[in-house]
Amino acid sequence: MILAEVVGKIWPDHIVTSLQGRRLVLVREHPDGPDRVAVDLMNAGTGSTVLVATDEAAAAATGEPTVDAVIVALVADRPGDAPSTD
Repeated sequence: MILAEVVGKIWPDHIVTSLQGRRLVLVREHPDGPDRVAVDLMNAGTGSTVLVATDEAAAAATGEPTVDAVIVALVADRPGDAPSTD
């Protein structure tokens, strides 16, 4: 599992038939990891912190053996973790 931030949506020119209708997003691993494309099961917005399952767990979550990254949870901020205004 990877903690990541949603960077933006992906609009493919061509897509595998089994993935049609699935939302694809670009996520970036925290803190400054690489970007990867993930299937978005949670309808996460840009800037959301999410939990990404990879490899076999991603394939199992989607039922598609071709999927290797999928958003499986939105990560909520803890109470009192207000953004800094500094």
